[in-house]
Amino acid sequence: MKRLLFIFAFLQVWLWAATGPHFDTYFLPKTLRIDLYQTGTKTESIISIDDISIEPTYAGSLTNLIDTLNLGQHYLKVYDLRSDTLIFSRGFSTIFSEWQTTPEAAQNIYRTFGLTLRIPCAKQPVKLIIATRNRQNELVEHFQTKIDPNSRFVRRPPAVQRYQPKRLIYHGSPNQKVDLLLLPDGYTRKELRRFRQDCQHFTKVLFNTEPFKTLQDKFNVWYLEVPTQTSGIDNPRDNFFSHSNYGLTFNSLDLDRYVLPFDNKKLHDIAGCAPFDQLYIIFNSNKYGGGGIYNHIATCYARDTIPDHAWWPDYVFVHEFGHALGDLADEYYSSSVAYDEFYPPNVEPWEPNITALLNSQSLKWKDLVKPSTPLPTPWNKTQYDSLPYQDSAGREKLLRSEKYWGTVGAFQGAGYVSEYLYRPELDCRMFSKSLTPFCRVCQSALIKVIRFYSE
Repeated sequence: MKRLLFIFAFLQVWLWAATGPHFDTYFLPKTLRIDLYQTGTKTESIISIDDISIEPTYAGSLTNLIDTLNLGQHYLKVYDLRSDTLIFSRGFSTIFSEWQTTPEAAQNIYRTFGLTLRIPCAKQPVKLIIATRNRQNELVEHFQTKIDPNSRFVRRPPAVQRYQPKRLIYHGSPNQKVDLLLLPDGYTRKELRRFRQDCQHFTKVLFNTEPFKTLQDKFNVWYLEVPTQTSGIDNPRDNFFSHSNYGLTFNSLDLDRYVLPFDNKKLHDIAGCAPFDQLYIIFNSNKYGGGGIYNHIATCYARDTIPDHAWWPDYVFVHEFGHALGDLADEYYSSSVAYDEFYPPNVEPWEPNITALLNSQSLKWKDLVKPSTPLPTPWNKTQYDSLPYQDSAGREKLLRSEKYWGTVGAFQGAGYVSEYLYRPELDCRMFSKSLTPFCRVCQSALIKVIRFYSE
């Protein structure tokens, strides 16, 4: 009898692991929005609650409630308070976490950044835990609180539709698709027609790129027409300041081309008018720039007036979406960045497309490597590094002449460092400023995320 009880208990655990919690058991089809602040320095981090509110709809998956992707600097876990059952989890990254790797943070200067978590609205009180990766990439519990969605301290604002969401591509219920929401910034009311054209253009660019081309039916694309008083966004190095919708600015983290939004609460107030899994801001500028942070935001400039650079926004749009949707790491290593030791030596990064190659037998993309391919994989890195950065044609020619061109291996140079990190292929949309496709490892990683959110 004891043996039968043990088998029954084992089967219950197995079924729970296989299927996860049932949405209707724990949740309402609404969104519980938690606005937070992250404050600190390079070595100190404090998370505090700003506001909690309930929004009338929920666009996420109703089946994949437990995150199995193991991506992001942080990991959110939500437990049913009565049974202590894990009922929801998600990985994500933040502006604050990136800022912690900058020289400013190392000077013990305190900064505060906004953060918003959106989860399905629980029926009963829940315990919310945020774990953060330490310098060894181990997830360590960092913040814990209890939330009663029925509390008088949880706001239930009236459903006022300030901006009407418009469909650009629609393939079905938001609960079964990746919902991409395009937002404008720096477009005056007279320029919104141009924004609509930009939305159509970038959507076409995205879905002409694999794996999005093959999996287009897994997406909905929405946009909101939100005008600004003035044209353009902040550009501090040129002493130009505008009326951004979301605090969007060049020179984010003191890197001229990096563009991020810093009015997080206003961003989510506006975005909440539409269903979304991914937010993308297209900003009205012809200056090269953009940014992408996993499960938070992507940004891209609208156009480039230099004839030879006309394709650059297309490159940026897809590249930054790789960051925001798939948590893909930058594979380049020869361009200036705002970070100081973003990837610590001798620590395996969590991102799916770069590796410290600490053990070639456990390479995260080993299933795509042929047995005959050496690890690390040799390439003419010295000659490549000797070519001027502006000589993109020469660099591409050299890469294509390599013995292991088109081969999945482990090529030295990735993640902003020249020596101790490796990338999967010689070239990729995450490596060079070009319209080259995503490598097979990046495509595989993106497919995994897309399927997770659309099932």
